[in-house]
Amino acid sequence: MKTPSQSGAETKERLFSKDYVLVMLSATGTSFMNFFFAAVIAIYIDKIGGLQIHAGLMSTFYSLASLVSRAKIGALSDKFGRVNFLIAGTLICAAMSVMFGLIAAIPALLIIRTVKGVGFSMQSTCAGAVAADVLPKFRLNEGIGYFAMHSTVAQAAGPGIALAIVAGETIADYRLLFFISAGLCLMSVAASVCITYERKRKALTRQQVPPPPSRREAQRSGFVSERRSDEAERMPAERRAQHSEVRNDDDAPLPKTFLGFEHAAYPVIAVLVLLYFGIVAFMLFIPPFARWREFGNPWLFFVVSAVGVFVARMIFGRVADRRGADIVIIPWLVVLAACIFLIPFTGSAAVFIALGFPLGFAQGAVTPTFNAMLFQRCSPTRRGGASGAFFASIDAGFAIGAPVLGALADARDFGYIFWAGAIFVMLSLGLYLLIASDKRYNAKRKSA
Repeated sequence: MKTPSQSGAETKERLFSKDYVLVMLSATGTSFMNFFFAAVIAIYIDKIGGLQIHAGLMSTFYSLASLVSRAKIGALSDKFGRVNFLIAGTLICAAMSVMFGLIAAIPALLIIRTVKGVGFSMQSTCAGAVAADVLPKFRLNEGIGYFAMHSTVAQAAGPGIALAIVAGETIADYRLLFFISAGLCLMSVAASVCITYERKRKALTRQQVPPPPSRREAQRSGFVSERRSDEAERMPAERRAQHSEVRNDDDAPLPKTFLGFEHAAYPVIAVLVLLYFGIVAFMLFIPPFARWREFGNPWLFFVVSAVGVFVARMIFGRVADRRGADIVIIPWLVVLAACIFLIPFTGSAAVFIALGFPLGFAQGAVTPTFNAMLFQRCSPTRRGGASGAFFASIDAGFAIGAPVLGALADARDFGYIFWAGAIFVMLSLGLYLLIASDKRYNAKRKSA
């Protein structure tokens, strides 16, 4: 149990540090770029003479490139620095956005889209890891919930802005949108360059770790050891603790990995893949469902859903930090499944739009909690890998779930998509209770 002094210290830890705000700004620019492309890519491909199968391949290549590269990117960023990879990935996204506006050949666009998927994988993986690095340990769930709002804002506003820019439906309009996307990425690069915590840590490490002894000093090792001991005693207590932390992190053996991810991540990955099978149902198939039911443009549904996500993230991060993940994940997975199941039964546009709020609220409660869970269960020095595991789970859920549910819609109708999605969410809950809950995880650690 935490003492009052511990609890007071935890609540006083600053959440919105300079680097945390900068990485949120960086992630916001690339999120808008991502939703700009998602909103218009199908109609742009049709505009330049392509087929809808080509538009589908654009999304498939993008998701697969992100999925395949995430584990390696996470490991490399842990080794060579997350901020460097964050900047490099954002620059790739900017360059590929410009190329998308200059080239209109379908085979070339598929290659550009694939490279852009790798770039976005680098950016999103490292942005999440940077956020986890600079957040206070005891406010991680709360901070990750706030951090994820960049995607919520972009999801709510991005498609509408993109469609307004290309309203004239000329090639020049689309090129303008792609160039604006590149500009947003460059703004993200500017924010990323100003993130300094890694440079400060390296400088501190250089100051604290003494240089290797010369031959003469080695011969006088007894004197050297005594001198260094005296220096350690004179070192301020705070710097001594930091020095000890640096040395311990370097010397401590790290858990084993499989395919680039620590073993502790895999139960959460399995739950997330199943969960995103279900989330795909409403994230991808709401627009054709609304047209099928003659509800009109579903943009208001997405706005209301985004408001629900926003409100939930303001609340449940603190709850998970104080009372654990189970109290958030278990009931809100049930609510999420119920909302998805009820979508086909909505008889009017008003009811359909209103259902967006509890659906978004449940999603906003659950997904950041899973994200923080991966950071908590993996080693602090492998946060790039933990962030990669989270986004790889989403990529896998979309890459597999989208064609499966699309085939179900072709064989039956849209109602079956949402009913299948609800079943997948409930299966993810069952798997969570079996292998990934806090209760199971803590019991396993005690028995180890």
